[in-house]
Amino acid sequence: HTKGLEFGESRQSELLRTKETHKLSAHAKERQQQHPCSECSKTFSSKAQLSKHERTHSAQRPFQCPDCHKAYKTPTELRNHSRSHTGEKPFVCTECGKAFMQAICLRIHMTQHSGERPYSCRQCSKSYPTLSKLKVHMRSHTGEKPYFCAECGKSFADPSVFRKHRRNHQGHRPYACDECGKTYTELKDLKNHERSHTGEKPYLCSDCGKAFSRSSSLACHQRIHSQNKPYQCEQCGKGFTQLSSYQSHLRTHSGEKPFLCPQCGKMFSDPSSFRRHQRAHLGFKPFSCTECDKSFAERSSLNKHRRVHSGERPFKCEECLKSFVVSSSLRKHERTHLHPKPRPHVCSSCGKGFLNKSGLHDGSDFFKITFKKFYIESVSCELLAVGHCFILPLHIYEKCFI
Repeated sequence: HTKGLEFGESRQSELLRTKETHKLSAHAKERQQQHPCSECSKTFSSKAQLSKHERTHSAQRPFQCPDCHKAYKTPTELRNHSRSHTGEKPFVCTECGKAFMQAICLRIHMTQHSGERPYSCRQCSKSYPTLSKLKVHMRSHTGEKPYFCAECGKSFADPSVFRKHRRNHQGHRPYACDECGKTYTELKDLKNHERSHTGEKPYLCSDCGKAFSRSSSLACHQRIHSQNKPYQCEQCGKGFTQLSSYQSHLRTHSGEKPFLCPQCGKMFSDPSSFRRHQRAHLGFKPFSCTECDKSFAERSSLNKHRRVHSGERPFKCEECLKSFVVSSSLRKHERTHLHPKPRPHVCSSCGKGFLNKSGLHDGSDFFKITFKKFYIESVSCELLAVGHCFILPLHIYEKCFI
């Protein structure tokens, strides 16, 4: 019996060894084999990888989100999507502590610390951390927009922008703002919007200290410091940091105005002016001043208005140190230094020069002026009594109401 038992154990061990040898050799052969996709001829080292790939060709989406019922082709895609509902960000940057929902987003972010941008554009030398981002950028040169929306006919160069646009048609906007009720398709868009109410600006420019509510706004701003203007107008040589600004500028040469208001028929050359105009029809002014309860259609207009109350004049001329409330006034003023015009008509009292004689006002004790919204009637000025002159309305305002 003992001999038989030993023989049985020996036989079992031999069978196990044979099984292991078979598994190793069989799987080694499988790894050596190439499993081609019948749709695109792409090959894979295992049948499991091939099956996963084949789902990209089929319309089958077996993995459904229980929160919004959106379906995905793989469980990995579903897990990544689920984090948009939970807000979970398990992938943390060891350099700065910033967290991300997906591993690929962290890898792309890490290139900001390493400075690695191996994919360069041959046309403008701009470089990118990933090949996919370079491909999207290349379309800005070719004008190619391969992603077509069947709902409205609009085309897109960037697949992520296209997917976001599609959600607007689907009408599913689960993320609502508690302050104003505005809804969004993605949690990150809601977070960005909420900063318009809180005033939070977490993205700080390391060059000038200016703060921004969005990382994309900071990235655009930083191009000003780097002087990187990849989009250059062939007609006048003017350079631009953003493709959208460049395209709007080209329309100033062509006269094209593709944005038509359906309510009044007015046409616009750039989308931002068109949106501002539409808000005027709707009467939608969500940005209110806490000082005087005046409302505005855009946050930028509110910020400019607030300077009326604060007296802030943040835009300063480097030549003469004169400061201005808005940047457009500074740019207009700076041109006077670049291309100074002769001012032959000089005020005998203060020595201030004017471009034409109509800028002078002599010999009257009483006058009417309009300055912005202020209508001033029968104002007596002691300077006028001795024949001093003024340009209307600004010079009068400066002398009479200091």
